[in-house]
Amino acid sequence: MLIKNALVSTQEGVVRHDVLIQEGKIVAVGKALDAAANDEVIDADGLYVLPGLIDLNVRFSNSCLNQEYIDKLSNSCLKGGVTTAVVMSDFSPRLESATLLELVKFKIDQAKVNLHMSAPLADEKEDQLHNIATLLNNGAAAILADSHRNANLLRRGMQYATMKKRPLFVQCYEPNLDDNGLMNDGVIASKLGLSGISKISETAEVAKVAEMTHFYGATVVLKSLSTKRAFEIAKSHKALKSDLYTEVSIHHLAKNDTSCDGFNTYAKLMPPLREEEERKALISALKEGLVDILTSSHSPKSILYKDVAFEDAAFGIGSIEEFLTLAHTFLIKNGVIDFNDLIRICCVNPAHILGLSSKGAIEVGYDADLVLFDPKESYEVSNTHSLYYGETLHGKVKKVIVAGKLLLN
Repeated sequence: MLIKNALVSTQEGVVRHDVLIQEGKIVAVGKALDAAANDEVIDADGLYVLPGLIDLNVRFSNSCLNQEYIDKLSNSCLKGGVTTAVVMSDFSPRLESATLLELVKFKIDQAKVNLHMSAPLADEKEDQLHNIATLLNNGAAAILADSHRNANLLRRGMQYATMKKRPLFVQCYEPNLDDNGLMNDGVIASKLGLSGISKISETAEVAKVAEMTHFYGATVVLKSLSTKRAFEIAKSHKALKSDLYTEVSIHHLAKNDTSCDGFNTYAKLMPPLREEEERKALISALKEGLVDILTSSHSPKSILYKDVAFEDAAFGIGSIEEFLTLAHTFLIKNGVIDFNDLIRICCVNPAHILGLSSKGAIEVGYDADLVLFDPKESYEVSNTHSLYYGETLHGKVKKVIVAGKLLLN
């Protein structure tokens, strides 16, 4: 396969290049490349070619595991320009044995995109450590932990992560600091008469996890941060050379808690959308280079779980179908970052964290996981169940190539 006349973002600027693909690998990048007689040729004039995005924070629909939801996730990834994703293991049935992991791997290996599983650190209800070593030995890409569980579990998780050279994903939230909170603790919550989720419930846990990361020397990803203070804490620990990575979702950069006005359940996320001051602080952290990973935080819920009272609605949003378009609309088109920055936080850094040495860049020898993106095409979101309903988004994924095969056209 030969991609002709594509726009490639480099450190020297945007250049027009051809990309030659053979046997699932990039074999040449340059000008005026020639295709073999039987090669498919794609004219990408006016389109950017980007490495396939790597999303470290996705979930199956309704947090349930079945073949339908695996296929649905795979197809949604393609639409959003995501070619590799790590599925959070807090789904049902729980991933508690090597046998179940082997079955899940058999299923996801048939998916159109590269899906990886995380391994739950502990039992859902009891503070019992799972057989983490077995799960990691059988292909789990990372360990997933909740920060508020038994601190000894978190310590052992860090030790296993270090021993097995895998990242530990930590969801930083202490529910005991909130009284069944439903949205950000602020003016909008008071106006709606809803219980709030305080910022301290996140930042106190971030401080604890950051200190433990520095002490135990683990590779840790702080999942879905939503507060200015969380990034201040992370910055101070990065200065100590801690192997600590920060993650934020596109929604927390694009939206604030006013989206919940009118009891909009499609804006009910965890962590919650914060006030505008916090959103701007996250944008500043992104500009400063403090955000290591950008995710879609894809956690789709059926209408059954959303078209109910706000108190009863499930947390979560399905969004990966528009991930690249959302990032382009709210970050690149607005001048917050450029394509190089996007590639760093959506491709290079995630690949490094997962140890995927042949993904995340458009270079000779790398896997041919590529996205062709039209930055000029715009459309209005017509899905009434979207957080972005009625808004005009800019940019469109036109083609997606995984392992050298054109899967979205």
